[in-house]
Amino acid sequence: MRMISKTMKNNDIETVNNGNNDNSCNNISYNINNNNNNHENHNDNNNDDDDNNDNDGNHITNSNKIYLNKTQCETTRLCILQVREKILNQQHSSLNPALRARFDEEIDRLYNVAPDRSVFEDSNSMEPVSNHYPSVESRQLSANSAEAIKSRKNKEDKYCGVCGDRALGYNFDAISCESCKAFFRRNAPKGLDYFKCPYEEKCKMDVSNRRFCKKCRLRKCFEIGMRKEYILTEEEKMRKRQRIEENRKIREIEKQKMQSGDVSTTQNRLRMLESDEHSMISEVIGAYRQSLEISVESSYSRNNPSVIDLVNIAELSVRRVIDMAKKIKSFKALSQSDQISLLKGGSIELLIIRSVINFDRDKQQFLDPYDKDSNAMTTEQLKLGEGTLFDDHMKFVKSLAVDLRADETVLIILLVISLFSPDRPNVIDKSYVWREQDKYALLLQHYLESKFPYHLAHVMYPKLLMKLVEIRNLNEEHSQVLLKVNPEGIQPLMKEVLDLNLPKTNNK
Repeated sequence: MRMISKTMKNNDIETVNNGNNDNSCNNISYNINNNNNNHENHNDNNNDDDDNNDNDGNHITNSNKIYLNKTQCETTRLCILQVREKILNQQHSSLNPALRARFDEEIDRLYNVAPDRSVFEDSNSMEPVSNHYPSVESRQLSANSAEAIKSRKNKEDKYCGVCGDRALGYNFDAISCESCKAFFRRNAPKGLDYFKCPYEEKCKMDVSNRRFCKKCRLRKCFEIGMRKEYILTEEEKMRKRQRIEENRKIREIEKQKMQSGDVSTTQNRLRMLESDEHSMISEVIGAYRQSLEISVESSYSRNNPSVIDLVNIAELSVRRVIDMAKKIKSFKALSQSDQISLLKGGSIELLIIRSVINFDRDKQQFLDPYDKDSNAMTTEQLKLGEGTLFDDHMKFVKSLAVDLRADETVLIILLVISLFSPDRPNVIDKSYVWREQDKYALLLQHYLESKFPYHLAHVMYPKLLMKLVEIRNLNEEHSQVLLKVNPEGIQPLMKEVLDLNLPKTNNK
């Protein structure tokens, strides 16, 4: 999962320390404090269907109170269908199960709870709409949309990757049936060595013989990607049930308020952030802004940059990302090896998010908002590096910039969510990283609710989570470009971050 953004501006190159660039052997550990704190492997994030999400609770929204006209209703249906299709196509599978659960919950809230209303004027903006009464055509459109989704679901039946039985969806990060899900939950903690195959460990798995050999069945579970770290302990299950019950009570209270006629107040009321949430936001914003104090002189070409030039120009951004991460307490609490793994695995994705913060739509330039004297790079200059990838990158940057209306705080929180990705290569304490990512994902949701009306915030939130998937796709495109780059001209830090090695030569 390595890639580099060619749209990084020239002054986004950074140094965590004041050393020279010739310290190639020091790698990233040179830039990271060695804080080896241990953590319990408690995992709040899992796709265990026995602890079902709160699908039968009462919801805040009330479709009998707020309506849209025909045009608004039509564009709303299209928007929600587009997002829903991504779910059905499993394009959100790169999100960890906790984020997938949040994503699915918000889409279900939008589609199932309020089929006659929306908060979009079009699928690429987040403007709230005024209240109107719907025409007969708009109500019919909602019904047609519901039928379209049901038809789509029926056409895309899922089958268990272990035995081939009918599956409802993902369990423990892989598509499996209910029987194999329960089998995996019971037996995965024991490990493969616990079981013995009565035959030659080549048992064929299907619905009829899946019960005959536990070892081969468990091996097949692991082969299709099921993860035992996603299994909740009894204590974690209890906490999850408590959260579901708390959400039910909140929704019931809100529903009673709406039934009493306090609809406008409920819909427009903004959440009050808790004191610890304010502290978390202050910490990440402070870490981000302090990292911008790092600067370095660059002599690379900006008039006609090559791909190598763009990689080296992005070095400052990488140094700033490292410096920001070091200032976040929960990141410093990780072992040094896990810190390195998260930074090496995610630094380039973080650069993409940073590029959104630095993009000036009016000037079509990447600027450093805290360094007005810096030399900006225009989009036309960057396009010379790699045109096709540049177009995809700019499309992403512009869409996210429009959606968030230049809200820097949202982007910084999104950046931290991406930093704490437990699926990075060589991460050991996945449970801790998982919990931290979920914590910041919840912070993002609450922050949106504190800045935007409830119904608008709950449309923005799943769209932002899907942006993490888009970033992963961009990552793959960048990786393909980097495979063609000769690492000989790349700076040592960038070689280390991107795992670029010089081709071996035979010295005679």
